[in-house]
Amino acid sequence: MTSKCRFHLRPARADEFDFVAEIYIAAMRPLMQQLDAWDEPMRRAAIRRSYKAADSRIISRDGADIGWIQVTERDADYNLAQIQILEEYCGLGIGSEIINALLDRAADEGKTVSLSAVRVNRAIGLYQRMGFRVIDPEASPIIDMVWTPASQ
Repeated sequence: MTSKCRFHLRPARADEFDFVAEIYIAAMRPLMQQLDAWDEPMRRAAIRRSYKAADSRIISRDGADIGWIQVTERDADYNLAQIQILEEYCGLGIGSEIINALLDRAADEGKTVSLSAVRVNRAIGLYQRMGFRVIDPEASPIIDMVWTPASQ
């Protein structure tokens, strides 16, 4: 996938686990520390269990790997399990473009899109502007969100 933001998505490989794990840890640490809920061994174990190279794509820009996305397709849903972009590339519209493409695909197929986010993640506002709604507003530290196509 090439875009107006000049990035490319390529299939991830199992041997890229260290790369994806470090981006994940770098993103999660400050969020969970804000909630006094950071447990690095637990987070490292969680990403080790959940990383699926077959469901993941590496985001690259100008020849450098800058992030990754993991989407799991289910019968009636796409689960956006991860979207992690290095901080210096956030705010350029890359994440929005990737998510909008996923929402377009889901709408064409009549599927919902689900995701989870740390309650204090600034991306929640973006997700809400894109039409995601919080399932349980009282949940913490992780909240679940869902997007439903307008036709459903």
